[in-house]
Amino acid sequence: MSIGKILRALLSVSLKKGVDGPDERGRRHTMGRFSPPHSGKVGKTTGSSSELGPTLRRIFKNNDPTQAGSIHLVGLESLREKLGNRWGAVADRVHQLTERLLRQQLKPADAWFRYNNESYVVVFASLGPSESRLICAKILEELQRMLLGEADAQSIVVHTAVYEMNSDVMFEPARLCDMLDNFATQAREDVAADQSSTKPWNGYRYNSQENWGPLEIKYAPFWDTRTGTVSVFMARPMRSRPERSPVWGYDCLENPEDPAPILEMDIQVMRSAVVSALELHDQRVRFFLSLPVHFESLAVIGRRREFQAALLEIPGHMRPFLTYHIVGAPSGVPVGRLAEMVSLLRPFGRMTMVMLEAGSGDLPAVAAAGAKVACTALPPGTAGDRLRQDMLRFATTAAKLRLRTSVEGVMDSAMGEFCEAAGVSFIGGPLISNWLDRPRQAMRRTREEVLNLRVYESGSHPQDVE
Repeated sequence: MSIGKILRALLSVSLKKGVDGPDERGRRHTMGRFSPPHSGKVGKTTGSSSELGPTLRRIFKNNDPTQAGSIHLVGLESLREKLGNRWGAVADRVHQLTERLLRQQLKPADAWFRYNNESYVVVFASLGPSESRLICAKILEELQRMLLGEADAQSIVVHTAVYEMNSDVMFEPARLCDMLDNFATQAREDVAADQSSTKPWNGYRYNSQENWGPLEIKYAPFWDTRTGTVSVFMARPMRSRPERSPVWGYDCLENPEDPAPILEMDIQVMRSAVVSALELHDQRVRFFLSLPVHFESLAVIGRRREFQAALLEIPGHMRPFLTYHIVGAPSGVPVGRLAEMVSLLRPFGRMTMVMLEAGSGDLPAVAAAGAKVACTALPPGTAGDRLRQDMLRFATTAAKLRLRTSVEGVMDSAMGEFCEAAGVSFIGGPLISNWLDRPRQAMRRTREEVLNLRVYESGSHPQDVE
């Protein structure tokens, strides 16, 4: 499919009346034969209008890799029908909300514009049809939830451009309920095939986990140096060991290199942490939860679909309180691979972070992929001068790329002061608090309080954030 050709057709013609929407069976059909509009324009270009021309010209280039992207027609017809006589009074507000959600969910390389009074054309530069179609559907779902109080997955339909024949642009409709069913079914089939075709290798390890405790989820609070609040809690799995220190993260697995149990752990941690967060939010305890996602869980399409199916289970009202931190990204990771993962996670949370070594050279890739925060952990036993040099370089490079930074493992006030002076956005570690069994109410803490007393020291009564 040539995105350039279809876009040229969309920009030079308009749809005839009476051909919108899929038929009852949801089959592929022609949206109508295009004819030149009277005004010479397609609808009203809104939102990122100042950047639309250069963006489309870039997409039109013959050898541009964005030709591998996708185009969708997002209509508001079902929302108009549900609003009934109220549509005329709230139409402008509906379009404002739609355009705000588009700006939030799309990357700078993507483009969108108003096609007519009830439709938008959305162009994804590199994301494939399945993933991008789901993003469009989730935008419509969020609109229904905001305006109607609940979403009807049966009525949410996205049309995807599939090919051009003569002067007809063909679109394939898909309902959100069908997308969710297909994703769940395909994920189960792909994982079953992957497990049957691979034999996990235990590596140079022996099974010493008989006496280990069960998997537990612990939470590390982080202090936001900009707002002076402790509001983000990073979830991490842990297993205790008799007479020894506990093991953390993916070391809890028998084979930390096997992608299948890594994916299972990511889903288990996510579900357990979200359930706890929902209980606390019902008790009016407000905080942001950061969930771990291993690079391997999203590296291949089968595991990615299974993880996405689990993400779709998260209630919509909880997603604004969630962030994700991608763990285990290999050195030299391609921007495209990382961008796919960030795009997949974007509809399900507030932002995406990426864990890196302090001396990593992958900060430009993280920024280009659309992540918001670069995270690093201070290794124990590292020489102070060398550690400070790496941290200063890490924070300075990230700032130039407009990335915020997060540092965990800060042990004392001296390192806390250094991180703050270097411009680190989030600070976590024993200086702030030991690992907690559950997240707690977001609170305000001044610099002096953080540097001189653990935030959750017993007997303290911090000021809650209103």
